Amino acid sequence: MLQLTVTGREDLGGRRPPRRLAVTTLLLPVVVALGTACSGAPADDPAPLPSAAPPHLLPPIYSAVYDTEEVGRQISAAQGQLIARCMKEAGFTYPAMDPAEVGAPDRPKPFGLESLEQPLATRESPASEKPGRVDKAYIRALYGDESDRITAKGATMQVSRPAHGCQTQADTRLLGEKKNLKRWSETRIKLYEAEVEAQSLVRQDPEFKSLNARWATCMKRAGFTFRDPLQVLEKLPAKAVFRTEPSARADLTCKDETDYLRSAYTGLARAQRHVLTESPELLTTWKSLLRRQSDAARQVLAR
Repeated sequence: MLQLTVTGREDLGGRRPPRRLAVTTLLLPVVVALGTACSGAPADDPAPLPSAAPPHLLPPIYSAVYDTEEVGRQISAAQGQLIARCMKEAGFTYPAMDPAEVGAPDRPKPFGLESLEQPLATRESPASEKPGRVDKAYIRALYGDESDRITAKGATMQVSRPAHGCQTQADTRLLGEKKNLKRWSETRIKLYEAEVEAQSLVRQDPEFKSLNARWATCMKRAGFTFRDPLQVLEKLPAKAVFRTEPSARADLTCKDETDYLRSAYTGLARAQRHVLTESPELLTTWKSLLRRQSDAARQVLAR
């Protein structure tokens, strides 16, 4: 029952805005001459990852937000238990998800395909899977009065969520106090906006343009003409099986030959650090609130 409003600009990262920002759990998402300006990382920026680290973890926002599957499972399991208890008191049964079925948060793939494996489908919350089968009283118990909402805003979008109901009660328990609901939402929005801004900067970087040119040359040798890897993804059939698509196989072969993904993600990491210098508290706040939820979730599950 989250409501997302985007204003001003579109997502520049080659992907649609997220269906739901991660407001309550993790499942609920180089301008031409950056030069040395990109080297100044915010205080909370982690030490450089080893060269063997997966390329998608090099950008600090991606590492902090999307490399959290186990923590997300724990928080989601605790949230489900808390909601189920609250709904039982209201006379309803809440069909909480099995934590084993909870996947990792949808990670952005701003540079197209990264493997030939098909993405796993992410389940919706139990209450939203079959909305036709739940009545108004159930929805009101779960989400409270629809007219009473908490709104969090960023520079280009805003998210509103229920101010009452069992969902909010569970999230308040995990976050410690109600004011943290808005703080968590606003932090996630601003991190998402920083992601988008960094992706825009990368696309203007001469090194990234040169990388795309080398990849495109490799693709031409394989018999394909594309401007960049995102175009390959856009042109694939809706239900394509990646392993059987010649263009997808050629894309990944050329990425290997040009070291595309590591080079592109390294540039994105520089851009994200540059953007974060304007708001160095974002990652600190995110990690603090995430740790608070994780600690509370362990206590809930221990009971």
